[in-house]
Amino acid sequence: MKRTAVIDIISAILLLLLLYTAISKFIEYRSFKEVLSVSPLLKPFAGFIAWALPFLELVIVILLFIPALRIKGLYASLLLLIILTAYLIYMILFTPNLPCSCGGVLKDLTWPQHVLFNLFFVILSGTGIILARRRFIMRIRGEAPT
Repeated sequence: MKRTAVIDIISAILLLLLLYTAISKFIEYRSFKEVLSVSPLLKPFAGFIAWALPFLELVIVILLFIPALRIKGLYASLLLLIILTAYLIYMILFTPNLPCSCGGVLKDLTWPQHVLFNLFFVILSGTGIILARRRFIMRIRGEAPT
């Protein structure tokens, strides 16, 4: 399979994930905000995070959709997923009894399952970045078609 096709597939998977989670957060806005306000780490920022996070996810969706901005979308996905995974690990270590603030089917995952789920997508984002960077370098060297 061509490198470009793999990058496109990875981007599409991440796009669908982020679109789904953003829409779920908007649909379940009140519940999402309430759960965030219970978190000792996020309580002071719950109102801001409740609308900013799904908005950010939609911005990343747009970046992933536009081929010229795709690498930025991959980097943004990687950063967001690392931050969310770090938050999940913090919650497991220090406050394991809080409900998950995730929307849709993701709310049925346990905390450890959610960490593994996120780590899969961290690896997927990282793979997309590596492939996109290699493709860019090969294009500069004249070794790959545009």
